[in-house]
Amino acid sequence: MTRVALFVAGLAGAFLAALVIGSALDVGERSVSDAHADDGHATAIAPAGGLSLEQDGYRLAAERAALVSGRAEPYVFRILDPDGDVLRDYDVEHEKRLHLIVVSRLLDRFLHVHPQQRPDGAWTVPLTLPEAGSYRVFADFTTGGERRTLGLDLQSRGGSSTGKDPRSRYDVSLHGHGDALEFTVSDGGRPVLLQPYLGARGHLVVLREGDLAYIHAHADEDSLSFDVPFPSEGRYRLFLQFKVAGSVETASLEATR
Repeated sequence: MTRVALFVAGLAGAFLAALVIGSALDVGERSVSDAHADDGHATAIAPAGGLSLEQDGYRLAAERAALVSGRAEPYVFRILDPDGDVLRDYDVEHEKRLHLIVVSRLLDRFLHVHPQQRPDGAWTVPLTLPEAGSYRVFADFTTGGERRTLGLDLQSRGGSSTGKDPRSRYDVSLHGHGDALEFTVSDGGRPVLLQPYLGARGHLVVLREGDLAYIHAHADEDSLSFDVPFPSEGRYRLFLQFKVAGSVETASLEATR
């Protein structure tokens, strides 16, 4: 009887340990909004994109995982649908069917390009990675009315550096109120006349430092204002693009939430 009792007690202990471990794993898989709900503050946290190469069954597949820095090389990739077929049909979103954003892991290099789609459905674009290091590629697209962002790592090796990343010569100021961000652009203290860029007053890419969670926002029609659904507290890098006198400018700023 004593042995049976010990055996039963051992089973109970193992079951309890499994429950504890399972609970710990569940916490790791929950969203930020679930964590807030536990403490009685159910806050709607917007999902961040670009953290995975797959979303809703759509998958990003690139032909190359590395490019030589300092020179233009073709970057070819495909978006696969939930059935594993190459996606061919895209909605036009801000005058383009797909936006490709490339940033360095250090967040000191930024590219916004628009690939061309080949007859076989693949996308291709010449990429010049400015220096050796690790980069993150974001494929930002809309299909069937649903917008998605898929992310993939890209390495840059060998070659030469193209020098410092060019930044706008204009003065850009940020005025933030929660998730509402407004920018002003000036030149020597004088307001700058902005031209439409890809169907908007300006474009804003927001990246969370660390995991590079991605948000792409577009400005209001009449001002350089954005509603940015920050997914969590943390430090973010903001890449603002706008057009002046026919030239697209890029400004880099920081924000803490």
